[in-house]
Amino acid sequence: MAGRTIMLKLTAIGMAAALAVSVLGAAELPTIYLAGDSTVCDYKPEQAPMTGWGQALRDFCKPGVTVRNLAVGGRSTKSFQDEGRWKKLLAQLKPGDFVLIQFGHNDQKKDRPALYAEAGTDYRANLEKFVQEVRAEQATPVLCTPVNRRSFPNGVFRRSLAEYPEVVREVGRKTGTAVLDLNAATEKLFLAEGVEGTVKYFTIVAPGEYPGYPKGAKDNTHFSYLGAVTVAREAVRSAQEQKLPLAGLFINIK
Repeated sequence: MAGRTIMLKLTAIGMAAALAVSVLGAAELPTIYLAGDSTVCDYKPEQAPMTGWGQALRDFCKPGVTVRNLAVGGRSTKSFQDEGRWKKLLAQLKPGDFVLIQFGHNDQKKDRPALYAEAGTDYRANLEKFVQEVRAEQATPVLCTPVNRRSFPNGVFRRSLAEYPEVVREVGRKTGTAVLDLNAATEKLFLAEGVEGTVKYFTIVAPGEYPGYPKGAKDNTHFSYLGAVTVAREAVRSAQEQKLPLAGLFINIK
């Protein structure tokens, strides 16, 4: 009888330990962090349909995976650091986490000294610094080329990010860092959809169509929900095609 009692107690202890390990394991799932600008960040419901692709990325994550979107509108690789945002991101990292990094839209603004980071020098150096510092925390950096704006002067698609996307690719090659080429993906999409077909991917709405835009909006930079989901899907597809460790956090897509 005593032996049976001891066995039952040991069984109960074992089950409790197993449950604790299970809970601990769930708590230690990698977190996906995002550092970026207004094309990536989260938006409030009253700003609908405007949506950042980092916000939409949650739709593609497996249960239990957390996305911490620390992207903020109007930021560059320079200002994101100067405001202490990068330091705060690093302080939250745990080994095994992932950091997706996309800047460029604001880095190219020469008339804004607080933002400007010349592509071949400061922007490059900032990206290399980000990669090094994420790895120092035993986390994994993933670089993203900046998404394209909807720009069709005279009906012909125009690239508007100069050499910034190529610098991201070069930093990826130099540092051995994975690159999600969202610039190339959005260019391909826009070329296929054309002037009218790309309207639905952006915050281009008629007056009164959405409560947050009583006068309407013609925004060729910031995505609609459809646009954000489309770009997020491209990020997931790229991770899965490259067989990156990051891909294990996403549901399978075709």
